[in-house]
Amino acid sequence: MDEELLDTQFFNDLIAMCNTPRGEGCNGCGMKLFIMSTALVALAVSGGAAHAQRWDSTGWVKLGEREVNGRVDHDRIEVGRHDGKLTKLTLVVENSDLELLDFTVTFGNKEKFHPAVRHVFKEGARTRVIDLPGDARVVSSIDLKYKNLPGGGRAKVEVWGWKAGDGGARPAAFSWDANGWTMLGEREVNGRVDHDRIEVSRREGKFSKLTLVVLDSDLELLDLEIKFARGAAWHPAVRHVFREGDRTHVIDFPGDDRAIKYIDFKYKNLPGGGRAKVQVWAK
Repeated sequence: MDEELLDTQFFNDLIAMCNTPRGEGCNGCGMKLFIMSTALVALAVSGGAAHAQRWDSTGWVKLGEREVNGRVDHDRIEVGRHDGKLTKLTLVVENSDLELLDFTVTFGNKEKFHPAVRHVFKEGARTRVIDLPGDARVVSSIDLKYKNLPGGGRAKVEVWGWKAGDGGARPAAFSWDANGWTMLGEREVNGRVDHDRIEVSRREGKFSKLTLVVLDSDLELLDLEIKFARGAAWHPAVRHVFREGDRTHVIDFPGDDRAIKYIDFKYKNLPGGGRAKVQVWAK
């Protein structure tokens, strides 16, 4: 039997026992409240564990981690030759949200590199993959300046590096189960704010739902307009910041299956990122 069902049955049986005449088997309402409180805590913990997600760190080496102490904090992670020569870096944020203020990489020859990654990162977020300049480099240290956000806890930052010469391996690319979906088109976001249109032919058929996939960098979607073959244009409420590798929720069309004439986007790349790419899928 499913573990969750067993847990639910366990709490139901305890509460039923408390409902027997004179509260036989427990001390009445006090025990019932205790049981219900315990059940809620257990459900919250198990729910959190079920929704916790980790990124695919295959091929990456963790160079170090630091906890953000106080409103504004500065930390250094010493790396060194024992970690090998690196070609890429990425940062992972855990436990709470934070704002990254400055990020400095010092190489073995004392040269410094300041990638433009100042940004607010949500708990569980990861920066884009940061390509180090030139060939594979020995990293001496990484300096971080950041701050916890008001109302949050203490964020933890992990720094990961990609070693050179790992048999030509590449960081794992984002993928999702596109079975049954049809890609209607894709566009690259050029510049700070961009507007694009994807024309859809009638031969693509009729669709009942749509989703967007964001690749290569983060972006903010400002507006989405869908023009069907008949009727007025439709503006689903999807304004949001999407991280690289994110996918929108499935957007159900109003009414029956519809033929699409075109899809208009208004979006922008986020500061410090690269050029995001947006794919539109329908089914």
